[in-house]
Amino acid sequence: MFDTRKTGLKIMSLRKAKDMTQMELADLMQVSYQAVSNWERGNSMPDISKLTDLARVLDVSIEELLDSSEQAQTVRRATQEEEKLTIQEIAEVAPILKPSKLKESIEKAPLESITSTDLMMLAPFLSKDKLMELLEACELEEFNELTPFIPFLESEQIQSILVRKGELHEHLEDVIKVAPFLEREFLFDIAKKVINDDDDPGLLAPLAPFLDSNDLMTLIEEAEAENVNDILPLAPFLSSKDLVSVLARMDFHPQNMKQLIKLSPFIKEENLNELLVQITRAGKKVQEEQSPEPPQSKDSLKDYAKSLIEKGDYKTLKTILPLLDEDALD
Repeated sequence: MFDTRKTGLKIMSLRKAKDMTQMELADLMQVSYQAVSNWERGNSMPDISKLTDLARVLDVSIEELLDSSEQAQTVRRATQEEEKLTIQEIAEVAPILKPSKLKESIEKAPLESITSTDLMMLAPFLSKDKLMELLEACELEEFNELTPFIPFLESEQIQSILVRKGELHEHLEDVIKVAPFLEREFLFDIAKKVINDDDDPGLLAPLAPFLDSNDLMTLIEEAEAENVNDILPLAPFLSSKDLVSVLARMDFHPQNMKQLIKLSPFIKEENLNELLVQITRAGKKVQEEQSPEPPQSKDSLKDYAKSLIEKGDYKTLKTILPLLDEDALD
């Protein structure tokens, strides 16, 4: 691959040695002075068709201009219609080839020796369809070998690669690596298979950041979560209202109060009070063993905190401190 910065410094040095301005060089090359400026700063390279002219104007050989006899030879071969470049050679000169010339060169090239390294160098210059075609020619077996190419592909193409692995809910590690590039419906189908295989909504945690909140609620309801621990890993991805909706359907036992307190950072106060009222109305008892009845308002929360202090249960007290007013324990 060309070192554009090094070549740019060479062009600038040779131009100044000829006592030319960027504008004068641009006029001789029939390009804009901005193009010359970009060359010299290493932001771009002259088109391959311009390199011979540039070397002539600067009174040097292509070898001296590129500071590489090997690259100079590849450039010469790339400008000759009858020459067939290898994939490795095309990868070297890809930044200075026009799209049409790049496509033509690849179609002529033998693909037997293509490697993932060569293809990675070409990827930014290829169409998505051509990249997919070459990936298949590479016959990469390990998914990790494919992941560097993911940003250059369409969602449907990535999904077609994943599907070849078989049951994707058994390969969540690979799915998570590319989840930001996958379609919502595709991820939902995988998540649904996870739930169908094991009714534990906690298994959805790795996929949760990439699922729509409505889809996540649908999956939790389908799994019929029975205790707070089942949904604790999913709490950050649910709204306060949805979280309370899930909790309201559970059968609470005294030990669940501690788990409910763990969820308090994710539940708005009004929703928490609403939940406690629903539990009470349903005749469900939510209480700590040998502790006062759990709070349903700020006043009762204050009383509950004082009772914990009297019992010396500072561990539980610590979990509800974020819900207390500053003067609650005065």
